[in-house]
Amino acid sequence: MLKIRLSMGGAKKRPVYKIVVADSRFPRDGRFIEKLGFFNPLVPKNKKDRMKIEVERVKHWMSQGAKPGKGGILPGEKITAEISAIRGVEIGEDAISPNRHVDITSFDDLLDMINRIRDVTGKPVGFKMVVGAPFQIDDLLKTIIKRDVTAAPDFITVDGAEGGTGAAPMALIDSVGMSLRESLPIMVDKLKQYGLRERVKVIASGKLVTPSSVAWALCSGADFIVSARGFMFSLGCIQALQCNKNTCPTGITTHDIKLQRGLNPQAKSVRVTSYVNNMVKEVGIIAHSCGVKNPRALNRTHARVVVGSGRTIGLDELFPEPESLVK
Repeated sequence: MLKIRLSMGGAKKRPVYKIVVADSRFPRDGRFIEKLGFFNPLVPKNKKDRMKIEVERVKHWMSQGAKPGKGGILPGEKITAEISAIRGVEIGEDAISPNRHVDITSFDDLLDMINRIRDVTGKPVGFKMVVGAPFQIDDLLKTIIKRDVTAAPDFITVDGAEGGTGAAPMALIDSVGMSLRESLPIMVDKLKQYGLRERVKVIASGKLVTPSSVAWALCSGADFIVSARGFMFSLGCIQALQCNKNTCPTGITTHDIKLQRGLNPQAKSVRVTSYVNNMVKEVGIIAHSCGVKNPRALNRTHARVVVGSGRTIGLDELFPEPESLVK
């Protein structure tokens, strides 16, 4: 399996990282197939030579199946006796979950898995993705058309490059994947082009924490919106970037009993409820101000995008109605 990852070099206490594509079987700092860029954490954030990445080469390798990141990482200090028994991992040892299913190597494999799960459970089944390039969506939808419309997923959750967790490598957070602001309307339009829009629901995800961002996603064509970050904030998350270290100061992502005292379920439940209620109320206010009865009636004519120097362009102009590719 190919991975896009960081390979450390430099001197002690002065690391410099290469961004590389490598066989996952190679040592982290060993052989690699191609260098895609570099990341120097010692250079100030506002300097151009802090990081450079060959975006087109990253897109190329991702289209060939390379996977960025290490997948899910549960550090050893979080492996309690209870977790050890449930997950079958040793107490005190890091548990690394693969960032992909080993039996899914193509879109055909993905559709096979989706249909298998749907047949067994009788439930709607879909998947979540960060779009690397529009042609990847074309490849997926062409594969569906070749098989049959019934083979399509019931939903696709589109996450943006701006999403992610505090445990992810900074280079991936900053530079890999398309923004939701671009990928969401493209996904909706591609589904329309291939005649699959009515068959596949679109869920938007990726820093949608304010009423205006949720309203924008609905205008862009999303059927549903999900938010992890918004609920984390309502719980008290301060973005300490310690999610994977068992030292979260707010008690949200830690198993340390002392730190967990900061997470009072009774008090926090009130905040979460308030967040949800106010979100629904204010998205409704935005919809009513646009002259529609409810948020689901919002469309691209109701939103404008700031493009530079304070100028705006209609979302319907930026992403016009696509022409059908289905004869």
